[in-house]
Amino acid sequence: MKFAIISVTEKGQNLAETLLNYLENDPSVIKVDIFHKNVNSTLNDHFHQYDCWVGIMASGIMVRSLCGLIKTKFTDPAVLVVDENGKHVISLLSGHIGGANHFTVKLAGMIGAVPVITTATDLAGKMGVDTLAYQYWLNIRHKKFIKTMNQYIAAGGKVDLDLPAQFDFLKNHPLANKSYNFNKWDKSFIRAIFTDKKVYLTPKRMVAGVGSKKGVTEEQVFFALRSALQYLHLPVDRLDAMATAEIKEEEEGIKLAAIKLNLPLNIISLDKIRHFHHPDCTPSQLVKREFGIEGVSEPTALLEAGANSRLILKKTAYNGVTVAVAVAIGSKLSKSDKLTHNTF
Repeated sequence: MKFAIISVTEKGQNLAETLLNYLENDPSVIKVDIFHKNVNSTLNDHFHQYDCWVGIMASGIMVRSLCGLIKTKFTDPAVLVVDENGKHVISLLSGHIGGANHFTVKLAGMIGAVPVITTATDLAGKMGVDTLAYQYWLNIRHKKFIKTMNQYIAAGGKVDLDLPAQFDFLKNHPLANKSYNFNKWDKSFIRAIFTDKKVYLTPKRMVAGVGSKKGVTEEQVFFALRSALQYLHLPVDRLDAMATAEIKEEEEGIKLAAIKLNLPLNIISLDKIRHFHHPDCTPSQLVKREFGIEGVSEPTALLEAGANSRLILKKTAYNGVTVAVAVAIGSKLSKSDKLTHNTF
């Protein structure tokens, strides 16, 4: 995720620096920028360039500055407001699909503040359909029915959820269990059903790029993958594939971990990596010196995820294994599922 922090007072600016230090050490945070003063012009120029805006100011200043910029909760970035004393973090905009509620809890935990969340499903201890989509990187079709479904869930009802095998792990999620009745089905996407209304949640292709020292074991690789996914609050079951560079294609530990997880392991050529450049990748001087490429885990994850993919976990090292995670912008569907979607 890409964060922007904007403050208006000297005290707020100091808090922004504190938040910056915390966020830069979180591998799920890809970029953090700080702005000071000039709220209207800064938001006008950069609003949709970030996933989350953190305004350290009075909520009224942020509300008035956003009025001409917001469009829809499905495209607007998350917006949080923090008082300059760091006592409260308020989820102001795009709480569910934009992740503002999630970010509110994250930042409040960092600075010892009280998170303020006002969305009905969260207050009821439930998981709305759009929260489900945000947490598990799902695109949404038939968005117009989400409000009705969420209202029913918040009032104590359960929506029927048809699950492909890959998402069986949802049955063990306490909030999901309180919000949905689970049914098995043989498609690659999730279907939520309430009366005659249906919402389709199509998974974005998610790839773990893996690099390693020579001779790592299957257990080391598996532990690294599981630990990396915990930063994203995801199980390893959510992955669609693994990728590595051709210089690692004979590493038994990587191959055996892919077999254990029943994931395809795709080998990316050095030439393809060498000609690949992405602003979110962090070059490794060691890898550059030894192999002539700028990295393994980040570029292989992005290349395998596909065109216009984005990094959601920057390279993170675990006992000789490096993991990065990328997702595609579009959905991952089989040919038969695409035919089904034409009839929606």
